[in-house]
Amino acid sequence: MALLLRLLILATPFGVPGAGLAQAGPPQLPPPRPDRPAPPAGELDQKAGGGEQQTVPVAEADEACLERLGKLGVTFEKRPAVQENSCRISSPVSVSALPNGVEVAPASLMECSYAEGLARWVAEVVVPRAREHLQSVPTKLLIGTAYQCRDQRAGSKLSEHAFGNSVDVMGFEFDKHPPLTIGFQTEGSPEATFQTAIQKEACTIFTTVLGPGADDDHGDHLHLDARARKGDYRICQ
Repeated sequence: MALLLRLLILATPFGVPGAGLAQAGPPQLPPPRPDRPAPPAGELDQKAGGGEQQTVPVAEADEACLERLGKLGVTFEKRPAVQENSCRISSPVSVSALPNGVEVAPASLMECSYAEGLARWVAEVVVPRAREHLQSVPTKLLIGTAYQCRDQRAGSKLSEHAFGNSVDVMGFEFDKHPPLTIGFQTEGSPEATFQTAIQKEACTIFTTVLGPGADDDHGDHLHLDARARKGDYRICQ
């Protein structure tokens, strides 16, 4: 009886070790790992080029700024980037005229974005205030200093002039009014009212506005710059 039972077990396929697995075939191996997908077109070129991927947006921003200057009616010439020691202008333009045909004398080198602010100041502030207080329109903007590689008058930090980010306005010429030189005007006069208005309203466009009364260095001109500060902090004196 024991012998018969043993023979029955051996005859059964399940009694053969691994018989079930043999019927199913060899175990399936995992599929080969697919190749790494190719990077998007241009990615390898960007990596190989180092900072190239950053220069494209900068170039596009420069072109957009130049286009805006043209739409504002600014007469200018694009100039090569300036690098003089630590002084630099990344997108310089030489501006010879501003909106409403206001001549810039002499033609002045400045950063494109700054030229845009100067154009807005003339169009939105200087022209309407001249009409309001002097019954005239400006024909010429007299510039003392635009780009100049130098430090601030006080301290060792570079001036915004060193980045083409500032101009010193010395005065104006008009079509129906005598020239006006920035300075201490007769109190209550149309000239004083005009100068006070354009100096005060310049603070809506520039971050630093200094003029007569601010200190001894700015008694004969308006210093207008666009220095970037935390929290859009502005100095208007």
